[in-house]
Amino acid sequence: MIHHLLDELRASIRRPQFVVVAALIVIVPPVSGVASLSGYALDHWMSYATIMFDGLGLLFPLLVTLLTQPRLLDEWSNTYANSVRTRVAPAQYFRTKLASSAILAGAVFLTATALALLVARLTYTDHGYGVASAGPIETRFPLSQLWALSPALYVIAFCLWVGLVAASVGIWCTLLTALVSNRFVALVAPLVLWTAVQFGLAVIGLEELSLPPVRCHVSQQTLWTECVGLLAITVDSAAMLSIVRKSD
Repeated sequence: MIHHLLDELRASIRRPQFVVVAALIVIVPPVSGVASLSGYALDHWMSYATIMFDGLGLLFPLLVTLLTQPRLLDEWSNTYANSVRTRVAPAQYFRTKLASSAILAGAVFLTATALALLVARLTYTDHGYGVASAGPIETRFPLSQLWALSPALYVIAFCLWVGLVAASVGIWCTLLTALVSNRFVALVAPLVLWTAVQFGLAVIGLEELSLPPVRCHVSQQTLWTECVGLLAITVDSAAMLSIVRKSD
């Protein structure tokens, strides 16, 4: 399993498509934040960081899909997977795909989050206006109750949280791809389903239970509410995995 996983990771990160998407995810948020800073008079560097996360939060499932699924779709469309069956058991092959999707998505989004926070902290300025704080940081952002214990702890926890959610969504996207026969639908379905859930929760007034990880414009709730969306993704993934196991 480890040998096949390492081969899978090496093959994935060598693909130009993966390199381009990963670079855009890591580089664009901090660059866009720095470029737009002149138009804001912000009260804290974390408020500045939320500007960088806006695009990531909006396109999160699509970005995970573009990172993890194109190679899988190429293999399944050109019968590569059929030739692998003579050397690797189908169950092991699929487990390797799930693990590689989780690792790639988690690593890229953890790196992107850490870099955005670092750039926000180093380049933040209120342009000399002395903008008053809108409220305690501990009540303003996802997981920010940890800020009262230590700002460094909050930053570390938030980066790990984004990486964990990205990994879980990578698994979810791979399972969805396994159940969808149309290549185009497999690529856009995660974004469509994600957006539909977010919109539905907003309509019924349950924004605080919206899907993680980047929910910077949702009023802060207790820490446990952050886990509700991840639990829903996990349950949905378990259900799809059960269906995949029953198929060939």
